[in-house]
Amino acid sequence: MKCKKCSAEESIPFRCNYCGNFFCHLHRIPMYHSCPFINDFAEKRRLMIQRTNDGNGAQRSFSNSVGRSVSRAIRIKSSKTELLHLVVATILIVGVGLSLNHYRHVSWQILAIFVSAFLVHELAHKFLAQYYGSWAEFRAQLYGLIITAISALPIMPFKFIAPGAVMVGLSDKNRFGRVALIGPLTNLIMGFSFLISTHLYPYQSYLYAGASFNAWIAMFNMLPFGVLDGQKIFDWNKILWACTMAGAMILFIIAYI
Repeated sequence: MKCKKCSAEESIPFRCNYCGNFFCHLHRIPMYHSCPFINDFAEKRRLMIQRTNDGNGAQRSFSNSVGRSVSRAIRIKSSKTELLHLVVATILIVGVGLSLNHYRHVSWQILAIFVSAFLVHELAHKFLAQYYGSWAEFRAQLYGLIITAISALPIMPFKFIAPGAVMVGLSDKNRFGRVALIGPLTNLIMGFSFLISTHLYPYQSYLYAGASFNAWIAMFNMLPFGVLDGQKIFDWNKILWACTMAGAMILFIIAYI
């Protein structure tokens, strides 16, 4: 389908909630495609900002401040389109994970590990971006879905997980960099947690699977190429990129020893 604004081909376009037309990711926001209902959009934004400012008054107590900050951090705005894209992408991710053992070992623990490794990563991007006041939703990409589906075949020696990404609208470089970084960080935290748990429960093989799978996702996403998190982090802060990539590689190596 073509973008209504620039006529660019978009395999999975964005639909404007105001005018109903379809656009590419660059023109998805009403102000970027001269939406005829731009006034409705502007009024909604004004009310959102006003509510935020009203909640940030100087007379507010410390406890209320913390409460509102937590509420703002955990509030998720989503759509049916995003949920559908997440479901499709999650199914393919689970397929890739199970293909590592040729679909021989399936348990609820293994399924939970594969699902959480992907969903927590993507939702971390979304949470932080929305906390910063940005629009943020996951969108699958057709070519990414195809590559991930092919990787789910047991005969494929190399696995690629790139079904899509969380689209955000942040212009601040530091905030944009933090949003990109938090995804791989969640995988490192979960991966090292699984690794530590192997010493407490040494005979639970799924713990090693959790450590290695999270390490693999973190390491893959830290590659400084294309639309991966690694490219965004590398452009923002090369030292943080190097430290995070080193952590992912260490976790990956230890998990396979």
